[in-house]
Amino acid sequence: MLSSSVGYLILLIFGGGFTAVTIIMQRRQGKEMTAEQFSTAGRNVGVGLASASIIAAWTWAATLMMSSSTGYQYGISGPYWYAAGASIQILLFAIVAINLKKKAPNAHTFLEFIAQRFDVKNHRLMLGFALMTNIIVTAMVILGGAIALNSLTGMNIFVAAFLIPLTFTIYTMIGGLKASFVADYFNTVFIFIILFIFAAAVYYKFGVTSVYEGLKNLPSSQHMLTMASVPGLLFGMINIIGNFGTVFVDQAYWQRAIASKNSAASKAYIYGGIAWFSIPFAVATFLGVSAAGLGIAVDSPDSIAPVMASHVLGNLGSILFLTMLFMAVMSTGAAELTAITNIIVTDIYLRSINPKASSKKILSTSRKVTLGFGLAMGVFSILLFYLGISLGFVYMAMGIFVSGAVIPVTLGLMWKKATNTGAFYGALLGMIGGVVAWNASAYLINGHINVETLGGLYPMLIGNSTVFIISGIISIGHGLLAKKEFDFDELKDKFKSFDEHGDEPLREEVAYGSTTTVK
Repeated sequence: MLSSSVGYLILLIFGGGFTAVTIIMQRRQGKEMTAEQFSTAGRNVGVGLASASIIAAWTWAATLMMSSSTGYQYGISGPYWYAAGASIQILLFAIVAINLKKKAPNAHTFLEFIAQRFDVKNHRLMLGFALMTNIIVTAMVILGGAIALNSLTGMNIFVAAFLIPLTFTIYTMIGGLKASFVADYFNTVFIFIILFIFAAAVYYKFGVTSVYEGLKNLPSSQHMLTMASVPGLLFGMINIIGNFGTVFVDQAYWQRAIASKNSAASKAYIYGGIAWFSIPFAVATFLGVSAAGLGIAVDSPDSIAPVMASHVLGNLGSILFLTMLFMAVMSTGAAELTAITNIIVTDIYLRSINPKASSKKILSTSRKVTLGFGLAMGVFSILLFYLGISLGFVYMAMGIFVSGAVIPVTLGLMWKKATNTGAFYGALLGMIGGVVAWNASAYLINGHINVETLGGLYPMLIGNSTVFIISGIISIGHGLLAKKEFDFDELKDKFKSFDEHGDEPLREEVAYGSTTTVK
């Protein structure tokens, strides 16, 4: 195990390094940062940079930790179900992204579109879903990083959880969304290089035969060596359903579409989704399945990846894994920070607090929100540790809380018959129904409700599925019965640039758009 001083040094190097790169990059551009630039990166990002950014943003610390955990627990089916189950959403999001670019080309958040497409109660409800998604994802980023630091360096896990957000908060506060894109590009390159090193090391040091024989001798070998593993299949279904919420309701993915050129938006999600598949598949196979086959023992499956990395390459493996993990932490953390900053500034500050804010005032507020949210997330992550909630539990349960908005938001963007009532009650009752079904199934199966029984595969699957069934039936059913249609042409002039009026008031009033028009 490395010393805890190595952990502190890594935090300092990553935080200081990316801050320095951001400052140098801004000085070379020779342009003063504006609110619009901070929020949208100029809306001219090409397909290559956007693809790399999507790969990096979707590569959470949890991707590296949880994917290897599935390989360790479910055998050879685990890597496939993790990678395939989380790639589908990114590929499908390409369709939604191009629709947003066409119907609301100057929007800053998907909630800004929702405010014009639906009514005030829908905007506030979806705002709640979006904030909850960003908070859960950011907590998972910090939890994953803190667990790895604690496993490999012995660094106090609470100190790590508080310091990790600082590493990506400072440079994001300075450079905004464009700094996030540049960091994503470098991080993606380094993650693939380190993955190749681990794959080659495991193959040449242990070979395929020793891993296969080890898996065959395990008590659970019946499901470890087949793709027809029932636990693996159940996890795959939870993974597919749950991750729709963390893509379609996460502003971090919408803002990559907003920042991309029109010609690059949909291509970036397709290329990024295909390339991303290889990351969790390789991590889960070489650090998860191999660890199970070699008989590596750990206290919790969540920490198998760093332990296996150390087992394969010693201290070098620990440092390489920490480097790869912090690449993921920096990218996802910065993406989530800019996402929640855009939401709070665009959909709360400008809409309800100061609608006449100037560009300079918006930029100043954005930086304060970035700093405040970054620090608050450190405290929230420490609270999760105190409650004894694990990374795996948060990962599988998040879909129950955030996926209720997936169908209403998607229909609002792509279906002219979607209604205010259908969207609102579909999202709200979908989430409530999912939570009730989740708790009820945990009680009926186990006889009591606690973190352990709620984390079971069957309650998780029932809860996640119920959310989609209820929200889909209500949203689509009411849209068909209401017989109303929305005219998307009404949206053309609804969205303005933050810099449009310079230091003058940005807008005289901020109103919610008309909802539906009877044909």
